Amino acid sequence: MSFLDRPYKRIWNTILSTADKVLSHDRVWARPLRIHLEVNDFCNLKCPHCPRENPLIPKNTGHIPIEAIRNLAPWFQKASYVGLAGNGEPFLHPQIIEILKIVTESGATPSVISNATLWKKLDIIDQVAGIGPMLLMVSIDGGTKQTFEKWRLRADFDEVRANLRELNEAKKRKGSPFPIVNFISCLMKDTIGELNQIVDVGAEAGASVIIFQNKYPYNKLMEDARVKDMDECRIAIAKARKHAEKYGIRIDWLPMSVDVDQRGSEGGSYGYLTAEDAESHVGTHVNGNGKKHRFHCDNIMHQIHVTVQGKIKFCCFWTEGEIGDLSKDDFGDLWNSEPWRQLRRDISNGLKPKPCIGCHNLVEHNTWNILRAATNDVRDLWNR
Repeated sequence: MSFLDRPYKRIWNTILSTADKVLSHDRVWARPLRIHLEVNDFCNLKCPHCPRENPLIPKNTGHIPIEAIRNLAPWFQKASYVGLAGNGEPFLHPQIIEILKIVTESGATPSVISNATLWKKLDIIDQVAGIGPMLLMVSIDGGTKQTFEKWRLRADFDEVRANLRELNEAKKRKGSPFPIVNFISCLMKDTIGELNQIVDVGAEAGASVIIFQNKYPYNKLMEDARVKDMDECRIAIAKARKHAEKYGIRIDWLPMSVDVDQRGSEGGSYGYLTAEDAESHVGTHVNGNGKKHRFHCDNIMHQIHVTVQGKIKFCCFWTEGEIGDLSKDDFGDLWNSEPWRQLRRDISNGLKPKPCIGCHNLVEHNTWNILRAATNDVRDLWNR
C-alpha cells in the first residue's frame, strides 16, 4: 500500500474513539468503529447449545434487505470492522457476496461467522477468496468427529475440514492471504479435553486466532454442559496456548457469564455467575477500598448493532429492546441520542444495567488497556 492509500479516515476515527473511551464521553466524537449486522436468522444446522434452540428467541424471520446495507455504506467508510452474523448462517443470505463486496469496497473489513458447511455446495469458495480483506470466523465445537457432530447437529466434521482446505487452495491460486480464518469454539465439558485437537484443526485450516468462550445458558442442556470451575478453564486454556505456540496461533478466552465484580480488576480469581446471582449485581458497585467503580464497555463506546429487521440496538447482547429503526430514524441522530448517552453515563458512573451483568465486554475502566488496544488497531489499519 502506498502512502497516499493509507486509511487516514479510519485511523483518525480510531484516535477520536480512543479519546472518547479514555475520557468516558457520553456524547462521542467518533463515528462507530464497529458495525454489527444481523444478516439473517436462518440456519441449516440444529445445534442443541445454540440460542436458536431457546423458544423465546425469534428465528427464521428473514434476511436483512440489501437496501439497508447500501444505505449504511457511508458509515462503513470510517468503520474498521463490519460484523456479519446474526442468529443463523450468513451464507444462506441470497445476496451475501454482494453484501461482502459493498463492505470491502467501502474500505471496511467484513467479519463473517460461519459453520463452514455450505461453501462448496453453494459454490462460493472462489468468490470469497477473491473479495479482498476479510475475516472468516468458523464455529468449531470439538476437536474430534464424535464430539463435533454431537454438538453441531447435521454438520459433517470431515466436510467442514475439506471446505477449509479448499478455501486455502483458492487463496493460494489467487495469491491472496484473505480471508483470514479464525476459529470460535464453545468451552464445554465435552470439549475442554479436546482443546489441543481444536488447535490442530485450526493449524490445518491456517487459523490465526482461536477464541474459546464459556457459553451463556440459553437452555437447560447448555446449563448442564457448561464448565463452571474457572480454575479448570484457566488450566485448559494455558495448555492450549502452549500447544498453539508452535503453530503461531493466538488463543483468546472469553469467560462469558463471569461478572466483572467476580473477575477482579487485576486478574483476580474468576467466579461463575448463576442466574440466581444476577439480580444482586444490578446497581452501583464499589471496589474493596470503598471507591465506586468506573466501568467501561467497548461496545457502548464504539459499536452499533442492526437487527435482521433493521432495528437498532446498543449491542448484540442487549436484551431490553431496540432504540431505533433504520427505516424511519437517522443513523447519525441515534448514535448520540439520549438513551445512548444515558447508558454511557451509567456505565462510567459504576452502574450495571441488567443486560450487562456477566458480559465479558463490561470491564473496569483502564486507560492503559484502552491505549494499548488503540495502538494495535492503528497499527493494523496502517498495515492493511
